Amino acid sequence: MITVPLRSNLADQLQNEAARRHTSVEMLANDWLEEQLWEVKREKINEEAARFRAQHSELLAQYAGQYIAMRDGIVIDHDADLAALHNRVRARYGDEPILMTPVTSEPVQVIKILGARRRGGQR
Repeated sequence: MITVPLRSNLADQLQNEAARRHTSVEMLANDWLEEQLWEVKREKINEEAARFRAQHSELLAQYAGQYIAMRDGIVIDHDADLAALHNRVRARYGDEPILMTPVTSEPVQVIKILGARRRGGQR
């Protein structure tokens, strides 16, 4: 467990908000931090999607019909089987935000961000 000292005014606000929501300070703080971390990952994936679109023609020439895993604008792995790609990438990078997407003729695709996400203290 990590202990994080809070500024007194922030601690007071957190206690007041937790009381207003009929929850514990610990639960409220954990939920808020989890939400913030989720947003950071989502932003990172959106940045990778922009890099994917910018490089689409080159990626299509090299990886057409395959799935790629992209991190910091670089293809770190590819495979025709998304599940195999996903398993390798997660084994190597854990839950780091990495874009895994098919390389098709269309550069704009619907992107799903997969992962466990707690909401209100439940999975």
